[in-house]
Amino acid sequence: MDGITAEKVGEPFRVASDLPVFKPGPDQILVKSIYTAINPVDHMMRTMGVLVRDWPLVPGVDAAGVVVEVGSNIAGKFKIGDHVCGCTRLGTPGHGTCQQYFLMDANVTIPKPKNLSLLEAATVGVGLETAALALFDCLDVKVPTLQEVLDEKEQKLEEDEWAVVLGGSTSVGKFAIQLFRICGYKVLASCSAGSAELVKKLGAEVAFNYKEAISEQVKTVLGFTKGKIHRVFDAAATGDAFAKALFKELPQGPKLFSSTNTWSGISDFEGGKTRIVEAGALGNPDGERINKLIEGWIPVLVALFEKGKLQPSPYDLIGEGGFESVLQALDYQSKGAGGPNKVVVKVQNE
Repeated sequence: MDGITAEKVGEPFRVASDLPVFKPGPDQILVKSIYTAINPVDHMMRTMGVLVRDWPLVPGVDAAGVVVEVGSNIAGKFKIGDHVCGCTRLGTPGHGTCQQYFLMDANVTIPKPKNLSLLEAATVGVGLETAALALFDCLDVKVPTLQEVLDEKEQKLEEDEWAVVLGGSTSVGKFAIQLFRICGYKVLASCSAGSAELVKKLGAEVAFNYKEAISEQVKTVLGFTKGKIHRVFDAAATGDAFAKALFKELPQGPKLFSSTNTWSGISDFEGGKTRIVEAGALGNPDGERINKLIEGWIPVLVALFEKGKLQPSPYDLIGEGGFESVLQALDYQSKGAGGPNKVVVKVQNE
């Protein structure tokens, strides 16, 4: 089949026409790729070899498409013709979304919310599932029940409590802001000055400029929260210095820090607890614990979309479709041209 590939670390992506179509395992589905999003990790895998389990590499971990084949254990969960979206295994043969057909692990596959198009659904997987892991697994935020969402029951905390999202305009950060707000928290989000209105539209009460000195950022946060803050999520993977400075100024009490930075070995600091988001294990057998968590949250997350509580990411749609457009989208994202928008490309017609 056709797709995009790189033979080894450091080689450029190219269009190929001889990629194998993989057979889904008992707990997997085969999906026809319609729209795929491009993420920074696609370039990290190619240029650094990180998270690549085997070469050659087919990029893409974030897509929406149509089920064309189901594994033997999937009866009743998905069927041929279903529209799905979500995050696939990183750097694993058969799972890259920048090809005509790709594998998904059924337990972490999201049925496309009824009120989203396939294009919109392609912006959801990585950002939403990573943000959910950060809040519900790492930061001990209470997950709304499905019935509470269906009944549109407002989540309220016993008293006002703030949460900080660093990198609020990133794909992960945008969903983290929305989930914190849904769960009853007031949110402060760091971003560029140009993205301040965007993060406020998503639910942040305060946007502060990440380009300011850390001391000024901490001063801003303390001025709004009066110390009623126990949770910091670093969606940008660069915010541990800010969290250390903030925690140093907070009174005694719970201090939870979570980050997508899996490579720096960040430990506990200033009386707080550090928990790293394990999104790289999504779908993989060695990620059984987080896969079960995601599987349990998916009905709630889909309902939040269908009730209008969650919004997909703004996006830039690149090219006219097809694999030359996929190459164009990969280049576009690598240059940061999309800013806070998700970079999406149409792979093929449905």
